[in-house]
Amino acid sequence: MLTSEFKNTLIKAGQVLFIVLIAGLLLIWLNQSSLERFWQQKYHQDTPWSNMAGNATWDYGAHLNEGIQAAGSSFAYHASGQKAKEEKAAEALANQHSKLNFPHDYRVGLNFLNGYVYPAETLSVTFPELLKRPQARTNNTKIHFGTFTAKQNIPIVPKHIANIATGDQVLFAGDSMMQGIAPHVKNMLLKKYNIDSINLSKQSTGLAYPRFFNWPQTIAKALNDNPNIKVLVVFLGPNDPWDMPPQAGYKYVKFKSEGWEQVYRERISDILSTARQHNVDVIWIGPPNMRKNTLSDGMKFLRSLYQSEVENHGEIYFSANDVLKYKNDTYSDYIGDESSTIKLRSGDGIHFSTKGQQAIAEKVFSLIHFEEEAKEPHETEQSTSS
Repeated sequence: MLTSEFKNTLIKAGQVLFIVLIAGLLLIWLNQSSLERFWQQKYHQDTPWSNMAGNATWDYGAHLNEGIQAAGSSFAYHASGQKAKEEKAAEALANQHSKLNFPHDYRVGLNFLNGYVYPAETLSVTFPELLKRPQARTNNTKIHFGTFTAKQNIPIVPKHIANIATGDQVLFAGDSMMQGIAPHVKNMLLKKYNIDSINLSKQSTGLAYPRFFNWPQTIAKALNDNPNIKVLVVFLGPNDPWDMPPQAGYKYVKFKSEGWEQVYRERISDILSTARQHNVDVIWIGPPNMRKNTLSDGMKFLRSLYQSEVENHGEIYFSANDVLKYKNDTYSDYIGDESSTIKLRSGDGIHFSTKGQQAIAEKVFSLIHFEEEAKEPHETEQSTSS
């Protein structure tokens, strides 16, 4: 009797384990893309199942998950009524501009080629042949991108201060270090200047793993969606000093290698160029020395990249080492010149204490200049002066 019950218990336990195993494998199969991004960012190596990539059955799981998510987004888009609203707006716009009236002398031609203004049908050569001709180009100083105008071919003048005015906004981007700094600066800006801020800082992020989180794209979208942003503050570093996932192939790009540096510089430059296109001033904070020598050495390398790229773009750079008064490669939980016993770093040797956060926040705040609106003279003052 006991033997029979024991066998039944083993069978039930085996069934439960089998169901759990199948469910786990199914979840990995469906969520392989997001799990791969997390694994690479967390452990800086390929996933145990990376060799299965390229197998049609295995890849189908990722495609199926993407389809489910797309279907869910489409359902929410229609169910919320947003689709119907957009269709009504488009219909109203079409009715308003149902008939386009062109000027009498209007001609549809290749007027972007050498200023050509004649109708295309009268061309003596075909379009491909025309493209082969040397083209006369003008050096425009501005390029229009819809809601903003980017200045082109204008000498880069180094900035020493970031300017804001009434109605402007400040954008914060970075990792967990910025998560500690941004709230302090936001509070200062709101209290003193009544300036609103947007804090997009997200822990465990950087520039080395864009599949996990893509800062250049995130910042570009934020600037497009919020035209009032006039200052961008960036603070990154500790999540990046590792071998980088390849843009093509399977071999990781070694940290500090020429290829690694080139890709990383491009991502820094992308952020700075996007900010310049939107006429946004940038304040970039370099990460400080760390308690662990290996990580601290990585921060030293990254600081050199941040500083050179930021200065080449004429934006504002400072290192947290300057605020903490660290000399060379030294690390201390307290102020580097030993002038105070107030703790500035947290127990992990990476982040900051509240006092340390405030010190860096005050440095950022000091670099932001608020331009007050010129007040119109009072009527009595006008009559007196006249």
